[in-house]
Amino acid sequence: MRFRAVVGVAAALVGVSGLSSSHGTLGLVWARQAPQSMAGRPPLDIARVLAAKYPAQPIMSYIPALAWSGSFRLAVLTGEDRWREKPRAEMEAFLSGKTPAIAEPYRLTSLAGHLAFADAEQFDGNRAAGTLARKAALFILPDQPGMDVRFATGWTDDMFMASALLSRLPGGTNTVPFSATLAKLLTSYATRLQRGDGLFIHSADGPHAWGRGNGFALLGVTEALTHLPADWPDRPGVLAIYRKHVAALATHQSDDGSWRQVVDEPTSYRELTVTAMTVAALSRGVARGWIDRATYQPIVDRGWAAVAARVMDDGTVRDVCSGTGSGPTKEYYLNRPVVNGADDRGGAMALLAAIEVESLRRQRSGR
Repeated sequence: MRFRAVVGVAAALVGVSGLSSSHGTLGLVWARQAPQSMAGRPPLDIARVLAAKYPAQPIMSYIPALAWSGSFRLAVLTGEDRWREKPRAEMEAFLSGKTPAIAEPYRLTSLAGHLAFADAEQFDGNRAAGTLARKAALFILPDQPGMDVRFATGWTDDMFMASALLSRLPGGTNTVPFSATLAKLLTSYATRLQRGDGLFIHSADGPHAWGRGNGFALLGVTEALTHLPADWPDRPGVLAIYRKHVAALATHQSDDGSWRQVVDEPTSYRELTVTAMTVAALSRGVARGWIDRATYQPIVDRGWAAVAARVMDDGTVRDVCSGTGSGPTKEYYLNRPVVNGADDRGGAMALLAAIEVESLRRQRSGR
């Protein structure tokens, strides 16, 4: 009924305007309905839309890797093997060697893309992918005294990039276990960048609580706590960093459930990626008993509502901060361009949040 009405109105407008085809017949205007928000839709519905769309650019980077990883996990949650097809096809160029997986210019953000190859081994039984992930993990290990990892920037981004890869892989070298390297990195970054109130500044040269920068810090410690064993010697210290951070973030949640581009700046816009990353990290913390369910479940629920409201039914997303380096002023972060539309980064992080929220809901229901 709606389609007929739209076409009828369009045709009437054409008639009023006197437009016609080159043959003198009435031209038809086809009106396309604008994408609608997926607010209120179940996490798996949203995950399916996002997994089908992202990544659009299958490069070696943490961004497509988050989407590939989310697709593998979606296949496990739904029992639908079709969600493995896209990541399998897009990762094949790196597995075959057609596209070098470790290539100059070396960047931690690129090398972190191997996190999906570790997940391909876990969730898809691809041993060659696991071998490639381990090669990348060895490649970023420090090669001189005082270094946390190779190719580090000193930004909170490094906490996630290194942790997402190193935490997924057992062992390391005879002298430098991955877990020891990771513990040193996470604790040293927290010492330098975590403020007394629990929030993280982006870097020493960017002393502001950038939203996605806080998301990177939080997900970095979350990945380590998730994948490393219960008897990891540095677990208590890393867990303390996590708890201090989530307590601080909880006090800055906006009235619609989101977090802001600059977390502690009330005039800053509400941003998708920090919201999705925080929701994912809190969901995992509640599920695994790191934080109190009664306190944090309502925060997760409000946060998820804010994520879902920013995902459209065609997979486009809203309120995504564009790629951002370290900047010296708060205005630098406040004035970063905002993406509204198709975006690999925003789509991948929203997919991560959907997977974690669905996993938490299943745990609560005993499924």
